[in-house]
Amino acid sequence: MFDRLSVVVSIAGLVATSAKIVSLLKDYDSAMGALESIGQVKAEMQDLNAIFCEVQLFVIDQSTMPKGNRLTMISLHHLLATLSSCVLVCSGVDKYVSRVAGIVDPSGPAGKAGSVLARVQWVAWKEVEVADIIEDLQRHKLSLNLMLSITQW
Repeated sequence: MFDRLSVVVSIAGLVATSAKIVSLLKDYDSAMGALESIGQVKAEMQDLNAIFCEVQLFVIDQSTMPKGNRLTMISLHHLLATLSSCVLVCSGVDKYVSRVAGIVDPSGPAGKAGSVLARVQWVAWKEVEVADIIEDLQRHKLSLNLMLSITQW
């Protein structure tokens, strides 16, 4: 059995983290428009943010539904595993984007979006790594979308 409150709190953290990442990446997207990877990560995070909100509403609404509802069609273990993986991926993206944005160390040289150093740091984040992160985000997005589709079937 899972603790519904801890799941809702976890999802709330994912909503906040993904919204923060999207906000930071908006600055970079406009300042460094030539880097397509920034736009891709931002788009995936926006999509995931919306999905996290939907999953949170679904989990909250489960308290009013009778036993034997559509939630039984979804493995709760799979839902929790997917959410745990989302936490890991989003935390990694948040840590990196915050570091490049100068939030972790505001006195550091990467304090402004669009600065030459910020651009170099983003580019230094190898395209292979960015591609892997985008792939992870897409995989989690598809898994959560599928689970939501099953519950609305």
